[in-house]
Amino acid sequence: MKKIFKSDSPIMKALTIAADLLILNLLTMVLCIPIITMGPAVTAMNDIVIHIVRGEEGYTVKPYFQSFKANFKQGMILGLIPVAAAGILYLDYLAAQMYIPIMRAPIIAIGVIILAIAFYAFGMLARYENTLRGTMKNAAMLAVGNFPRTLFMVVCAVGLWLVCIHFYQFGIPILLLFGLSLPCYVNILLLNGVFRKLDGEEEPEDEEEGEANNSKLWKKFYQKK
Repeated sequence: MKKIFKSDSPIMKALTIAADLLILNLLTMVLCIPIITMGPAVTAMNDIVIHIVRGEEGYTVKPYFQSFKANFKQGMILGLIPVAAAGILYLDYLAAQMYIPIMRAPIIAIGVIILAIAFYAFGMLARYENTLRGTMKNAAMLAVGNFPRTLFMVVCAVGLWLVCIHFYQFGIPILLLFGLSLPCYVNILLLNGVFRKLDGEEEPEDEEEGEANNSKLWKKFYQKK
């Protein structure tokens, strides 16, 4: 029993991560209420989750607000782009439902693509110094280049949201506590290997493929934050 409650035991580590994700989720949800601050809030959440996944111990709240402030300008613009796109796509979906039902599928597909790119973009904004245009371009390239990983990220996030909404009596509390931070944690777990390769911490398995990636993509990233 003593081993279970040691700070380095798997159970205590899991509880610590769960507590951090709970705090991050509440902070992010509150700061997302003014739509204009949604981008910096999500970026800050990604920043802290990256440290959690990498086992870099530290505080949660203070670094969160530091990241929020540091990424406010770019994060604000980056956050407004998917919000505006979602609004347009929603109106298009309603119009298609009334007049051209067959167009609903392409509209949903476009929405999924935008969501996938956003997952990469917010993580990269938290991790790398780059222009907003460069961040979005590289996010799109990585989303396509890591398609199986990208698909799994989208399925996990959307699946969680849909299940919680369908079983709303039990799902709404889960969304309020972990609806943003848990998908973010899963995303960063999947992206951690990508980030390590971009940071030069891991070498590509295929040498020729690695050289091609270095020349076409890796050198387009600026310095780490």
